[in-house]
Amino acid sequence: MDFRDIKKVGVVGAGIMGHGIAQVFAQHGYQVALVSRSEKTLSEALEMIRLNLIRFVEHGIVQENGIEKIISRIETSTKLGEAMSEVDFVVEAVSEDLNVKRSVFQSLEAARPRHTILATNTSGLSITDIASVTEGPERVVGTHFWNPPYIVPLVEVTKSRFTSEETFETTCGLMESVGKVPVRVMKDIPGFIGNRIQHAMYREIFSLLDQKVATPEDIDKVVMLSFGGRLSILGPLTIADVNGVHLFLEVQNNLLKYINQSTEPAAILREMVEKGEIGTKRGKGFYTWDTEKIKEITAKRDEGLIKLYKPYLKGTA
Repeated sequence: MDFRDIKKVGVVGAGIMGHGIAQVFAQHGYQVALVSRSEKTLSEALEMIRLNLIRFVEHGIVQENGIEKIISRIETSTKLGEAMSEVDFVVEAVSEDLNVKRSVFQSLEAARPRHTILATNTSGLSITDIASVTEGPERVVGTHFWNPPYIVPLVEVTKSRFTSEETFETTCGLMESVGKVPVRVMKDIPGFIGNRIQHAMYREIFSLLDQKVATPEDIDKVVMLSFGGRLSILGPLTIADVNGVHLFLEVQNNLLKYINQSTEPAAILREMVEKGEIGTKRGKGFYTWDTEKIKEITAKRDEGLIKLYKPYLKGTA
């Protein structure tokens, strides 16, 4: 199957990632079947999509008269079997739990047409383990969208041990057709590329907090106002070339032995989770949150990312 043969896309899960993924496809002219267990979740998903599109109108990405047309392409349902019976491509975006995902894929296997490609939005679970419960594992692939998926252009497209070359290339072509930049991950390794790099950094950040080297505010400033901004312009390996690979060797010869090498999560994370301090959902994490502050930080994130990635944000009303 060529990606141009794909006319209808299914999205299973309408939460943080699912609603945004549905928006991406609908915005680029695809019919979308969006499935969730709850009518309330589906209603909230459509409202979030509407608000996202209003922000896009403000930035000239979509036309105001295109909002309703885009939303009309999204059919919602709580019945997975019925909703997925005529789709050509499915993205699963349920909770990051292997057993839950495998259960969804077993249900999809029973409902989908034989040609349909099944993709999982897992951020680090084994695509091979998920695909193994299906009768056609060669048509299963990883598509790791980044949050918020309606803005961030990158998608890590990951092969399992079973994924066929046709499935892999069709998926990459489909991602490009909706304005995404597919990165081909050729080996099904835990965390793929992005999360391995990201959590190597977070391991050291949490260690610095554990050691009381600096406050959360100052650690955030160090990342945002130095290498973080630079990395959005030049990739890390380009920077290494510009600064000099020999310099990186010298720094690593001196520094690596002092960097945290634990294979266990930081104590501060366990303590915070035990106390229920999990972030914006509970009003407290590394910072204290209320409704207004959450709205402000989400708007700040989206506005900044739209400005950064606007060349990728195009759609067909």
